[in-house]
Amino acid sequence: MYKPLTIKDVAKKAKVSVSTVSRVINGLDRVKPETHRRVMEAIEELNFVPDKTAVSMVKKETKTIVLLVPDTMNPFYTAVIQGAENEARKDGYLLFVCSSNDDPQTEESYINELISKNVDGFIIIPCQNSHLAYSQIQKPIVFVDRNYLINLNHSVTIDNFGGSYQAAQHLIDYGHERIAIIYGETLYLNQKERYWGFERALRDHGLPVSASYVKEGDWLEEHGYKSTMELLSLDNPPTAIFAANNLICKGSIKAVRDLKLKLAEDISLVGFDDHELASFMIPPVTVIDRPNLEMGKAAAEILLRSLKSKNSEQAGQKVVLGTSLIERSSVKKIKK
Repeated sequence: MYKPLTIKDVAKKAKVSVSTVSRVINGLDRVKPETHRRVMEAIEELNFVPDKTAVSMVKKETKTIVLLVPDTMNPFYTAVIQGAENEARKDGYLLFVCSSNDDPQTEESYINELISKNVDGFIIIPCQNSHLAYSQIQKPIVFVDRNYLINLNHSVTIDNFGGSYQAAQHLIDYGHERIAIIYGETLYLNQKERYWGFERALRDHGLPVSASYVKEGDWLEEHGYKSTMELLSLDNPPTAIFAANNLICKGSIKAVRDLKLKLAEDISLVGFDDHELASFMIPPVTVIDRPNLEMGKAAAEILLRSLKSKNSEQAGQKVVLGTSLIERSSVKKIKK
């Protein structure tokens, strides 16, 4: 009958005490180099695999981190997950991904369960409107994308203001003056900044921000579709639309198609965040692109550094990544 190897077998093979083998396995000090070598040789010869649970209890770490996202189906979040996972794997960490479905109760339930599992740290794209909602997490936290005006934790965001300003500026450079924006609720600082950048660009050029051209709702495809339909049915419709995220942009594209209109020729469109539909449309859609993969990578790097420093109380590091304009063919040049 097969009998699993134990730490006692390693100790016997290396001719050392069980406590010495334990110190070697757990990476603790107070082991002579020659003794350490003998123990490691015994482990290799016996093909002994240490019990990870036991190791984690001694080290008080599990080599696991968590990424909480609102929606795993959104390509933006998928890219963030990939960036974080790649970085975590390099350091020997396992990344758990949980979807809150943008529901605070679901998110809180996950957090409580994961705290009980003793995970080492959290990367969170939050769905609650205050950083205080996460105060029960006595572990290092990095917030991604959605941020708060007051936030003492680490964060990785993008220049939402600058990206939206650039989108509006591009439309203005092409001669557009009747410019609409479709965006979602502004619970978080990044969402507010996305509207503020658009508004500032228009005001800097002396253009009005017409209430009939401002469509606030949610950040979903249905809102983009419905709002585009409403905008294009106005007696004096806009000549251009800024769709403030990838899902809204998809909805706008579908509305234009259903109205039997042509992008650029009948209505110009700039989206925020690149996506497959934007690049494969005829004509392809101009977008503000953000470094989604790099956001996940940066968040994991910050979290792992925090774990290594063993100091979750250190001042939060704020990383703001830039955006870029991918100019395609969805904006018509208007002659003045």
